[in-house]
Amino acid sequence: MKEIPIISLEEWTDISSLLIKELKKINHNGLVLFRNFSIETYSFDENDFQEPTNRLQLAKLTGTDRDLDSPFWNEPGHDFEHDKNLSGKLPSEIIYAYVVEANDTGYFVHYEPGIPEEMDLFSGLDETHGLLVYDENKLKRVSKNEHWFKGNPIDALLMIFKLEE
Repeated sequence: MKEIPIISLEEWTDISSLLIKELKKINHNGLVLFRNFSIETYSFDENDFQEPTNRLQLAKLTGTDRDLDSPFWNEPGHDFEHDKNLSGKLPSEIIYAYVVEANDTGYFVHYEPGIPEEMDLFSGLDETHGLLVYDENKLKRVSKNEHWFKGNPIDALLMIFKLEE
């Protein structure tokens, strides 16, 4: 089983200094994808009982925090419109993420393909969130936000960042 490195940060702003170092450790060159996620979520059953789902554990085991109950976003102009076009994809076979170029000075987002721009992707995150970092070459970009895994998600996942407990 592939061992996914989990890197703990004191603050989300520390990611700029650690990301390139961690990518060099695993000899990764090229673009990556950033997907932030909630470490734990809750779903309700027919009795309104809250069932916790440990999304961090799910990502470590499967390569993605998404499962069969995860929603499709369908935002026109930003996501593949699953409500209008059948993709044949399960919710666990796609992610919504940002394409990121990492270098020694930080990271730049390629929200528009090929156009790097500065964007703060961490201002709304806290200790209840994590960040999945994927190899961009192992996913197919189908819209600004949406990417489909070309193979097993665990093979595309490079590392996970989270805040220290």
